[in-house]
Amino acid sequence: MPITRLFRLVSDEGQCDRFASIGAHNLLTSIDVEPGTLSMSAAHLADDPCVNYVFEIYRDEAAYEVHAASGQFLAFADFARTGLTDRAVYTCAPELLLEKEGGLKVRRGETACVRMARLVVSEGHGAAFREAVFANMRASVATEEGVLAMYASTLADDASVWYFWEVYASEEAYAAHRETDHFKAYIAATAGLVTAKELTPLVADTLVNQGGLDWQA
Repeated sequence: MPITRLFRLVSDEGQCDRFASIGAHNLLTSIDVEPGTLSMSAAHLADDPCVNYVFEIYRDEAAYEVHAASGQFLAFADFARTGLTDRAVYTCAPELLLEKEGGLKVRRGETACVRMARLVVSEGHGAAFREAVFANMRASVATEEGVLAMYASTLADDASVWYFWEVYASEEAYAAHRETDHFKAYIAATAGLVTAKELTPLVADTLVNQGGLDWQA
């Protein structure tokens, strides 16, 4: 089973650019030399470049261990000892992981955008929510040119809490996605199933994947 990892990393105010640079080297190198590293994304809050979110997917535990022993990760870990002021890890279980074919490499300053969402599903409605959200995700990646990747996970210790990490080619692609029939159908179908929803717009720093991932729990 793939491993999904979500981090909130806050860099020291004077180290934001260094965080982005070392992080980019880690992600770009890893996706090139580690076949088991399937996807890595780093993005920051628009109003605070020091607050960063990182989402990673590995083929399995062995693939993650290969990455954790790599030189590029150890260089990042060395920076993190003094360059970060806060760190949170969200242990997640993958639900649906979808990507366009061909692989992705987005560097800082390019037009791709990221949306992260946290939803809490009401008790007893998990199956109905899963059906509606999976239909939307599959239609989005299959039919919308500007939808590059969509990943859904649940908290390992609370399956009612869902995290979504979505990558779009541009802000315009995201706006177009919200006008599609399948997105509107998803919103209508889940309106009474969700007790809390938080959407976080993020500015892309480095986004990479091997491409073509289609995995469902």
